[in-house]
Amino acid sequence: MTMRREWLLSFGAVVLAFLSTQHHNLMMLLLALGLGDAGMSVMTDVPLVRTAMLVVSLVMVGAIGYEISRRGRPRAMRITGALSILFTLGLAGWSLLHFGL
Repeated sequence: MTMRREWLLSFGAVVLAFLSTQHHNLMMLLLALGLGDAGMSVMTDVPLVRTAMLVVSLVMVGAIGYEISRRGRPRAMRITGALSILFTLGLAGWSLLHFGL
C-alpha cells in the first residue's frame, strides 16, 4: 500500500507542476474555442495573474525539490520529482524568454 501511495504522490506532483506552467496553452485553448477575448484580456490586462502562475510554479519546484531531497524517499519519487522540476523550470524559462516578466 505504501508503494502505491508514493507513486500517487509522485504522479500528483508532476500533474500539479505541469498544470501550473500551462497558462499559455490554456490561453490558446480559449482562443480555439472562441473564448479568446476572455483569456487574452485577463493575461494582458492583469499581468499579476501570469506572474502569480510563474511564482506558483517556482514554489512547486521548491516543494518538490525539498521532498525528493529528504532521506528515505523512494527512487521512483526522486526520479519523477526531478523530471517534474526540469520540465517546470524549462517551461517557466521558455515563458520568461518569450513573454518577459
